[in-house]
Amino acid sequence: MLFSRLLPRFTPALLALFIVACGGGGSESSDSASTESSTSTASSIQGKVVKGVVKNATVTAFRVESGLVGSVLTSTTTNSEGQYNLRFSNYEGPVYIEVTPIGNSTQMVCDAASGCGEFIGLTDLDSNNNGLIDFGESFQVPADFILTAALPNSTSASNVNVSTLTHLAAQLATSYPQGINDVSISVAQSQLENLFQITDLANAPLVDLSNPTAVANSTDNALRHALISSSLLGLTNEVAFAQVLEQLVQQFQTNAGQLVTQDSSSNIPTLLDLTEEAQRTAQLLNLSGLAAALAQEASALLNSASGTLTNSQPSPTAGGSNAAVIAAFMDDLSLWQGYLSLSPNDTSFAQIVSAIGVSTGADLAQLLKAVSIAGQFGPVVALPDAALSAACDSLGNYFARLTCRVLISGKSLEEICNGTLNLVIFGRSLCDLLNDITLPLGNGLTGNFALYDGVARIYGTTEGVDLDITFTSSSNRQSSYGFSISGTAESEIGFLEITDGSFQLEFDGGLDIRNLKLPETASGTLSVAYQQDINTVDAPTSFVGDLSIALDLSGVTELDDEQELPYAGLETIELRMTADGTFESFGGDRFEGSIDLNGGIDSDIVLQFETDLPDYSDRAVITLTSTPSLLAEGQLQDIQMEWAGKRYDIMYFYAPYRGVRITNQDGVIMDLDLSVEDGDNAGYLLLEGTSYGNVTPLNGSVLFTLSNGEEFVL
Repeated sequence: MLFSRLLPRFTPALLALFIVACGGGGSESSDSASTESSTSTASSIQGKVVKGVVKNATVTAFRVESGLVGSVLTSTTTNSEGQYNLRFSNYEGPVYIEVTPIGNSTQMVCDAASGCGEFIGLTDLDSNNNGLIDFGESFQVPADFILTAALPNSTSASNVNVSTLTHLAAQLATSYPQGINDVSISVAQSQLENLFQITDLANAPLVDLSNPTAVANSTDNALRHALISSSLLGLTNEVAFAQVLEQLVQQFQTNAGQLVTQDSSSNIPTLLDLTEEAQRTAQLLNLSGLAAALAQEASALLNSASGTLTNSQPSPTAGGSNAAVIAAFMDDLSLWQGYLSLSPNDTSFAQIVSAIGVSTGADLAQLLKAVSIAGQFGPVVALPDAALSAACDSLGNYFARLTCRVLISGKSLEEICNGTLNLVIFGRSLCDLLNDITLPLGNGLTGNFALYDGVARIYGTTEGVDLDITFTSSSNRQSSYGFSISGTAESEIGFLEITDGSFQLEFDGGLDIRNLKLPETASGTLSVAYQQDINTVDAPTSFVGDLSIALDLSGVTELDDEQELPYAGLETIELRMTADGTFESFGGDRFEGSIDLNGGIDSDIVLQFETDLPDYSDRAVITLTSTPSLLAEGQLQDIQMEWAGKRYDIMYFYAPYRGVRITNQDGVIMDLDLSVEDGDNAGYLLLEGTSYGNVTPLNGSVLFTLSNGEEFVL
């Protein structure tokens, strides 16, 4: 059925159809814009001009350049049968053909059953002297007469016929957003073919309906083309034909390649008018099969609501191989609608971003840095024998310190605790004393060391983090010290509980137990539970899972206690962190995935998760990247989406303009500058340097206008 009530301007099924390419980019694709060959080539185009037959008219061929009709290639004239032959060289690309009259000498044969108007005065052309331009009679065309056709490529076909229908197709192609070129010509011709139910619009033979022999030897497809092409003149006259055709063209372009089905009040011919006139001509020629088919179509059109439009679509393959690529891109874009935002100010995958919280990554990083700073004291229990003298020096009075030094002299911790001697200081076992030493460590931290058990508990507040971390020695290899770790760390934003984990500290050049220093690097894998404070964070987040961390602390130095800040160079810390587990927001948004930090405290945060496609047909891996400052506003920097062999790469821009670039696995690029005003051009849909549509902002949404002028909104 050719018509329906006026529907929304776009459906996903149309995406594969509405494509148009413009020149540029140097593409070598067969779907790209025209280029002039550097090698001398000869081309020949021949055909017929029939509405009916147009005799002694000028036929001019033009280059198509950058979406516009360009310079003249060559011209010729039609003969008495409406035939023409054009020859030119040194050009390969789309060709635009225009037929115009030569003074008063150009004539056309009337091929409409209702006739073609009236003769002015006496003329030999009026064969029955009734003053009317009857079917089969020739008449002089007016000075404003024009018909056109277009060829996608000068080498793709040698036969191009010109009719009312090829004129509609050529003018539709010129109205597409990117102008006229090989793809827009193909799409427009396909649109006309499907609208009028014919095939091979430009190349199929055209029939002189006034020639009985030609009619008898023609196919139904050629006859249908000729009947519909002839019908327009039957609805007007020889004087008004050009004006009525122009009105029809303008309406056709405005309606994106659709006709009004029926409207008795319209001065512009509708599809019903054209069909009924074609039916009358078919009856005149005794073409009973075609007349019956046209009558059936007219009956259906009569039942349509007045003023409704047809809903014809071009063929999905009309634009060549690039058509399918563009269609797939747009299908995918529509698939992710509601999840993927085209505006950088609106959060893509908003529930996921909500679930990680705006400060989750940064706060975890801050907590882990504090844990690593506390870790500098872990080696006290990793080197217990080296720590004995320091332990004695920590005792409260001179006599205790002196006694301790005497008792440990020449002995190891193992001998002290498990030897035959029962060493006692002031009634307390020396081993117990050395296994329970509490020392102020400076910079807000206190340590409790169990030298024999190999356990160090570090607690206090440093760098705005309340710590209570227990390090248990597990390995000691020269300058590398390993620990198991558990405990808690709390900032103003969140509370981190380390239930289990391993921690490795590296000290370049070894470690002096009497002059402890920060490790150069710290790394580990921790099992944690993390919860943000509802009184501090508007949308608190929780996390349960594993943290993998690696910190470079080589640029950090500890300052004296008298200094306002305990450490210098904290901004130089390089951190790599992956949090892999379950994230959940206070509102209940939840996902399984991971976030990554790689760099300093202000480095990019990377979030990766797996999710169902919106249509549940497959699973997709989504990777979101943002800075802490952008994430605090719910904004993202980059998105990578991979599913079913497909991939989207999305980059958002915030300054100097606000926009987005999306590319896919096939090389399709969509660049949008959304800082422009509503209705202004925001960008293009590109493939191999060729534009396939333009995009404009519209009331907070984005309006896509593709090849044939059809529109849709995301």
